[in-house]
Amino acid sequence: MKKLVLMIACLGLSVAPLAAQELAPPRCEYGSPHANAPAELSQFGFLIGDYKISFYAWRDGKWAGPQPGNYARWNGYYGLGGMAIIDEWFHPDPATDIDAPRGVNVRMYDPEAGEWDMMWVATGAHQVQDLRAKVQDGVLWMWQVYPDRPNFKARFDVTDEDHWARVSYIKNDSGEWVKQFKLAAERIPCE
Repeated sequence: MKKLVLMIACLGLSVAPLAAQELAPPRCEYGSPHANAPAELSQFGFLIGDYKISFYAWRDGKWAGPQPGNYARWNGYYGLGGMAIIDEWFHPDPATDIDAPRGVNVRMYDPEAGEWDMMWVATGAHQVQDLRAKVQDGVLWMWQVYPDRPNFKARFDVTDEDHWARVSYIKNDSGEWVKQFKLAAERIPCE
């Protein structure tokens, strides 16, 4: 609970009812990394910007989707004085539903551990999730530490400066990692 209260205070989040808050168009001011930020901050640099997210499911050895008309919004910016990446999630996009469930993730690199330390909190979850990430063999992998979720991991694939994806994996009955879902991101341009 202390981490959640600290995170809310550090982010300067409003406690005003959602309906009273104005939903903004794509953010065009994303901040910048602090001069003393770890170089690894660039590993999640692809999150900086506003993105439309389409959903795919892995079926019969290929991606099925996207689900028509069902998309989310993911936006990222430099926060905490440029020492972290903060990303917000809305599903569906709040432009289509003002009461959309939402969440926020604070990503900070821990040089001592050599990995990312992330805290995720979302409406309806009733707890903070503790996540980690690390580049292994050139791939950025993420997994959940708390609450314990040993059968989950995700990788991030960057196609270009306007497109990236998060691919989730689960263990099958044989204990092998298999693809489950893909969140495909397409940049929403600033006007």
